[in-house]
Amino acid sequence: MGLLVVVVLLFVVLSVPSYVIGQRRGVEEAWVAFIPFVGPTIVLLWAIDRSGWLCLLGLVPLVNLVFSIWLFFSIPAHHGRTLWWGAAFFVPLVGMYSYAFTLPQGSPSSTGGVVADV
Repeated sequence: MGLLVVVVLLFVVLSVPSYVIGQRRGVEEAWVAFIPFVGPTIVLLWAIDRSGWLCLLGLVPLVNLVFSIWLFFSIPAHHGRTLWWGAAFFVPLVGMYSYAFTLPQGSPSSTGGVVADV
């Protein structure tokens, strides 16, 4: 029972930055970040106006490494931040939390999709 509590808490701690990024970028369904395994990636993809289906690339061996590097550097570029923030994502927890909680409230995308209207 104790192990289950630890796993759930760890997953919630890892999902919060994606949820915050989604909220600050106007993603309508940012709660998806709390769906196990794929949720945080889907919300990050929605925050940069990409399809959530791209998260399936994370299941393909070797392609998942290229996809992760692409995603880590596409997020700050799309949000108008320096690419040094992409390197911050490689520092577990600290990089994601610092990026999420220093990200200014941005205007939602104009391309449609799963982004809230203002």
